[in-house]
Parts: sequence; C-alpha cells; structure tokens
Amino acid sequence: MSHANHLLHIDTGGGGARVEVVLRRWVRPNWQDDDPELSAEQEAATYGLLARSAVPAPRLLAADAAAQECDVPAVLLTRAPGGRMTDPLDMRAFLAQLAQVLPAVHGVDPEEAARSVPPYRPYYDRSQLLPPSWTRQPSLWERAIELGSGSDPGGPPVFIHRDYHQGNTLWSAGRLTAIVDWTSASFGPAAVDLAHMRVNLAMSFDLEAADAFLAEYRAATGGSFTLDPDWDLRATVDLVPELPFPGLPSGWLDRVEDFIARALAAC
Repeated sequence: MSHANHLLHIDTGGGGARVEVVLRRWVRPNWQDDDPELSAEQEAATYGLLARSAVPAPRLLAADAAAQECDVPAVLLTRAPGGRMTDPLDMRAFLAQLAQVLPAVHGVDPEEAARSVPPYRPYYDRSQLLPPSWTRQPSLWERAIELGSGSDPGGPPVFIHRDYHQGNTLWSAGRLTAIVDWTSASFGPAAVDLAHMRVNLAMSFDLEAADAFLAEYRAATGGSFTLDPDWDLRATVDLVPELPFPGLPSGWLDRVEDFIARALAAC
C-alpha cells in the first residue's frame, strides 16, 4: 500500500555471479502528510538496528531518503529467500516458528531502539474508528472501540515490528527464513506484536491458531508472559478502517467477531 518493490538482477561482471537485490520505492501519494513518522530514512535506521541483531531479515545495502538518485525515496535491500506461507502443512510448526523468532526481535538493544525508532502509537485515533458498515453486530464493535481505544495497558517498551503478521514473513521448505516490511517498527510493549499477529491468525485461520501462537510464545519466553485481553481489542479495532483485507478467506468476519467477543468477556 505504500511501496513498490522491484527485484533487480545485477551482473557483477568479470565472470562473477549474478546478484539479486530489492529496490523498495516509496510511491504512495501524500505519505509524508498521512504518516509523517514513517519515511525511507526511518526505515533505513531500522535496518541499521537489524544488521546488529540475530533477527532474520533483509539487510540494508543503500538508502536514498532524499530521492537524489531515484524518482522517489527508496532503500536497497538484500533479497531474503523464500515466499509467503498461505496454507501451512504443519500448523503447529508454523505457529511455533512465528512465536520463536519474536524474542530476537524484542531483544534488540533497547537503548539503540529508543533512539532509532518512534514510540508505539495506534494506527488510528478514536475519532477515526466507527463500527464497520458491513457488520451485523454494530454494538459489539462499539463496545470494542470504546474499550480498545482508551489508555493502553502498558508494559516495558522494547523494539517491535508493529505490523507483525504471517503475511510479513517468508518461508522455504517449511522454515521461516525472514521477517519483512519493517516500515512501522516502533518502541513499545511486546504485546503489540503478539496481539496483532493473533487477530490476523484468527481471521485467516481460527481462534485456536491465535491461542496456540500465544502458547508457543509463552513457552519460548519461559512461560511467564501474560497478554492483557485489552491488547487483542486494541489490535482489532486498529484495523477497522482497513478491513476487509484483499484475500481474506471466507468466514473471516465471524471469526474476528468471535475473537472480539471473547476478548470483551475477558476484560
């Protein structure tokens, strides 16, 4: 929605191997006005953090934040191997890997992260959130928006992807190879990444997948992590202006409303 991604094949000459890189151009009109905290310069700073981490992600090769070389601001990245996983053959392994990679993300040096990425904020403020026109349960969404757009439950701030969902991961032979699309990386509670993934899993698969993902994350972090159900509500209502996403499977609305109802019951 914000970028055009181009695969470039570079002939190094002299009998050298062909190198594949990705040119990521900021092409959405007026993005500077709509999302002033997001920029090619910010994305490059995020990749600087990732370069010093164990997080599987593309690496930055060059940046043209001022559009001096390209027609628009752009970053040049290594090509991460793999493709998107839409129909996992082994759901348990799929969810486990999505969870097990997160401690490396949240373990990025917090002092560097606080200097390099903006603090977490919702995508949309309360004035932009209304029960969607396509729902048969407007009162459910009204209650979710009421509770999910207030003060957040807090938590120790860490480096977060901020848009962590299965569509932003790459896979090869059943193994997670990279996390991509770091434009929204922020400094905030780890719960943001957990809840955002959970609502996406609920919509795409089922509530059991969302719960299994959380259980795998707890196991990966020693079993003490507790997710306040308010974060599930916040993650869900923060998506309202963008729903429905292209490609969502049938039944997604029933599943996301079940997800909301359960979170409301737990609050």
